[in-house]
This record gives sequence, structure tokens and C-alpha cells, in this order.
Amino acid sequence: MLRIAFGWDAIEPGRGHYDWSFWDDFVRMAVDEFGIKLIPYVCYTPQWAASDDGADFWRSPPRDPEDFARFMTTIVGRYKHAIHSWELWNEPDNRAYWLGTREQFATLVRAGSRAVRAADPQATVVLGGIATETDFLEGLFLTDGIAPAVDVVNLHSYFETWHPDAIETLPAYVSRAAEIVREHGENEPLWMAETGYSSVGGRAVVSEVYRARYHGEHTAEAQAAALAKTFVLALATGELPLVAWYRINDLPTSEEVIGDDNNRHLGVRGKDGAEKPALTTFTLLTRWFQQPYRILTPVVRSLTTDDSPVEVHAFALRDGRQLIAVWLGTPETPADGANATTSTKLVEDTRLTRVHVSLPKVRATSVRITDATGKPPGSDRLRWRNTRNAVELDLQLRGGGLLFCELQP
Repeated sequence: MLRIAFGWDAIEPGRGHYDWSFWDDFVRMAVDEFGIKLIPYVCYTPQWAASDDGADFWRSPPRDPEDFARFMTTIVGRYKHAIHSWELWNEPDNRAYWLGTREQFATLVRAGSRAVRAADPQATVVLGGIATETDFLEGLFLTDGIAPAVDVVNLHSYFETWHPDAIETLPAYVSRAAEIVREHGENEPLWMAETGYSSVGGRAVVSEVYRARYHGEHTAEAQAAALAKTFVLALATGELPLVAWYRINDLPTSEEVIGDDNNRHLGVRGKDGAEKPALTTFTLLTRWFQQPYRILTPVVRSLTTDDSPVEVHAFALRDGRQLIAVWLGTPETPADGANATTSTKLVEDTRLTRVHVSLPKVRATSVRITDATGKPPGSDRLRWRNTRNAVELDLQLRGGGLLFCELQP
């Protein structure tokens, strides 16, 4: 599955004049040769259609939303044999991608949705991914009545990169979005079709809004752990049937990007194509969760006096295995020195905690423990036993990392 951008501004550079030369080959290759399911989003405004023909034309609303509708009619008609969902725009609550009002965006979505459904009644219409502003999402549903126009609501998340809050706040964000859709929508399912964490390097000032808590954040190894935490938290909400990482490869420093240089370091491969640790983590999680699963409720008890927040999430896989993910959560407030301007002034994450985890009504013949990339972390990190009513594990947790425990039935 691959989320991609179809650029309206590039495909229709002049009214009624289309350039399909790249996309015809891409769609054929992706779908026919590699069996990839494409989940595209369509944006941005070409200059001829824009309400603002200055430098920001591409992120301004079209003067006439019907121009966007006509484009959607054309592109859906061309690719409906191969593509079955269409996301309308990208991050409308982020002024980096949309300079119009929420009401203008709702009008655009309604026009685009009518066009998609007329061209392909079986297609899924996806609301342009929300960056993080749930108030914007609530306005779309409560005030603008967008629900009849969309089949799926897409959320984005970049906690600890372009969002000041810890990754562990992701479930609250998803829960709030789900609440909005249940109360004011038509119970549309949620996707998280874009989430990421940069490997920009260990520095205190990561972005305009995020300051690192500890030394060693935003390295390639930290990215792998962040990917694991993000996916586990997302799946544990029970609200997200689809989660997609942004992106495949890093970008060279010469490539122009929107926003800061974190955008060049989000890949699971380097700019030269070399595998990063996050690719191993992504592959590991995909192998586990390509099958149906159930969310379990573990019983957790701290074995030390350390007050660090502990995250424990457990799943029962269809093949009979159980999977437990455990880590020390990111503190709500920055560590001493985290507002410094150089990474050398950040403190080391020396937190060390032991926890007891019990899974009721589960027995195991063996327990395999690994870090975020599937490597054994050392035999001293785990003790386990079966009791009459549960399997019990004592785990040693260290700050910054993550442990997976794979229980064989």
C-alpha cells in the first residue's frame, strides 16, 4: 500500500491541458507489475485556477471549486480501473498547505466528492489528512456538515518532530477525532495515512515547536524506536484500520522541501537507498500485524520506586502468538538543559525501571524478547513464568528504548 500525491498543479498546468506522461507509467508499474494498492491524495491549485496568483498560488483555494471538481472527474475516470480511493487535499488545517478558510475547504471537498462519486460510484472518498487540529475537524463536521461528502477521515501525526507533545499522547488525539466523527458524522472510519519521526540528528532544538528531552533523540536508532511506539499506540486504539509511515527514503540536502530540514530525514531508507534501522522495525511490525489481532488488557505493576511513565500494550495475533510492547514514556516536561541550543547540553536518559506484566488467561511455551529492530537486548532484561491463571513477566526497562515480548502458545 502506498500513499502518493497527484499534483493538480503539475498535471493540469493550463486549463484543460493535461500531462499524464509520468502518472500513466507510474500507475501501470505500481498496480500491474508490483501489485501495490495506491491510496492517492489530490492537491494543489494550479496558478491559472488560483484565487491568489502570487507565489503562494498552489496553496490558495481555487477561484471556482468546480475547476477542482472537473479535474477529479477526469483523473478518476482515467484511473478508476486501478485506484479505488481518492483523498481530497492535504493538511487543510496547516497553513503550509492551505491558505483558505475552513468553510472554503468544505466547499472544495463537497465539489470534489460529487465528482468522484459520479465518475466511480464504488470509490472511497477520503477527507484530506488533518495535521493535528481537532478543532478544525470538529468545525468541518459540526458546522460545515461535511459528513455526507466523505467516507474516511484521515489523521496525520508527527509527535516529537513537528508537534510539541510526546508520542504517548497519540491515543488521546485519535480518541478525540473518533469522538467528533461519532457525535457529528456518520461513523466514518479513521485512517492515519501519514505519520513520521525524523532522524535529523541528536540536537536540542528539533523544530520550531519541539525541544528534545534527552541526548540521543532523532538519531536513526531513535527513529526506529519512535516508529515502533507510534504504530503500537495507533493500533492499540482500536480505531485505525490503516497506518502508513512517511516516507520511504530520505531526501538530499539539495532538494527543496516545505518547512524545515526534518523533512529530509523521515525515510526508512537513507538518501542513497541504504536501509535505516526503522525499515527493519517497519518490516517486523508488518509481519506481525498483517494478520487479524485482538487488543489485550495486561495487568502492570512497577517493581521500583521510579515514577517514570510506563507504556505496556498487548495483542493476541490470529496465529496464536501474543505480543507485548513495553517502554518508558517520554516525560511531559523537557529534561534539564533541553532548551539549550546544542545537543551537547542535553542530559542522558539514564532512567531504569523494572515492571511486572501479567496476561490473564494466557500460557506460553516460550518468550522471545527483542528491541525495536528485533535484536535480543540481553538475558537480564526478562524473567517469566506461567501461573495457574496467567503468564507473568518481569522486565527491566531503560530510557529511550523499547522491548517486544513475543509469546509462543
